[in-house]
Amino acid sequence: MKYMQLVRYQANYFEPMLELHRSAKIGLNIGISEDDEETDLRAIEQVYLRSEGEFVIGLFDGEVVAMGGFQRLSENSAELRRMRIRSDLQDQGYGSQLLKELERLAFQSGIHILSFETAKARPLTLEFYRKHGYQETGSGFYGEVETIHFRKVLDEQVMQ
Repeated sequence: MKYMQLVRYQANYFEPMLELHRSAKIGLNIGISEDDEETDLRAIEQVYLRSEGEFVIGLFDGEVVAMGGFQRLSENSAELRRMRIRSDLQDQGYGSQLLKELERLAFQSGIHILSFETAKARPLTLEFYRKHGYQETGSGFYGEVETIHFRKVLDEQVMQ
């Protein structure tokens, strides 16, 4: 497996990060305008970094190939957001590397519960999170996309 460098988001990653995000939505009719759907991505500094959350970019030789973050909801909980791995690199361990880093950073910042929702129509994504200890807690909709809600209680094991 080629080494993926994980770094904190910086403004110079904006355009390639947005391109990666949009590539992950291909085939999903979300039913929300692009501007509304990408509001948090246009304000990563404010929404994530200055609000006691985190946003990480994965790089191969300086090229953006992965992204993800968490947005703090309370003193000890956060929402995992915008996990993306470039499609040709999926199922090679890079998603696990990114998720483990986000869980570690969250736990270090006092977060003990990570939750999120993801598209029900993506069975490989659902299986990925189940494999990493996330439990289904319900369902809903994001725009017109049916979603499954997940949750995980973090403990010291995420530091290993």
